Amino acid sequence: MALLSDSDSHEVKKLFDGLTRDVRVVVYTQKLQCPSCSDTETILRELGALSERLKVSFVNPLTDEALAEADGIDRVPAILVSDGTHSRVRFFGTPSGYEFSSLLTCIMDAGGDSQVLSAPTIEFLDALGTDLDIDVFVTPTCPHCPSAAVLASRMAAASDRVVASVIEANEFPELSRKHAVQGVPRTVVNERFFAEGSMPEAMFVSALSRAMREAPAEGRVDLSDYL
Repeated sequence: MALLSDSDSHEVKKLFDGLTRDVRVVVYTQKLQCPSCSDTETILRELGALSERLKVSFVNPLTDEALAEADGIDRVPAILVSDGTHSRVRFFGTPSGYEFSSLLTCIMDAGGDSQVLSAPTIEFLDALGTDLDIDVFVTPTCPHCPSAAVLASRMAAASDRVVASVIEANEFPELSRKHAVQGVPRTVVNERFFAEGSMPEAMFVSALSRAMREAPAEGRVDLSDYL
């Protein structure tokens, strides 16, 4: 049974007609102990059928442990989006609701030629002296989540020092509790720096840059304190 309606498929196909280069999507999924994997696999198969530019492959991390380890995948379902050169943009959980729109945006970014980040953000990324792991906790019903998810994903696509994980908070409750997620979006950088809600790109980068220079060496750091 198809999960995308005919009208949705038609609109997504028109969107994908704008892809100017191939996009590689790797889906980590398994039948055991993953109730949301089936829907995730179905959605990505339907998306893959809408454009020859979209190269979708499926991997079972239980039978291909080496590839999962190389891609940094430790939970499923997981979706990796790239131009084929990296595995730094990841989605964990079923891509439904507003998370589906975030996934589509990242696919279009990977298959397009335009610069999607501002010059100051690119300068910040180019000057990074440390790696950044950016986790963005989202839910399908959150209209403010896509901007935070897409910003983190774009930063990861632009820099080999950044990995972005968009995590469906309800599907991974233990991870949400670990990072004190009480509302979404919640962005957590290197398990220390956090932002509640969706910050504009310039504000997020400025606060993160300042916090990385000035914040105490230990403890959680609220980025809003460094605006």
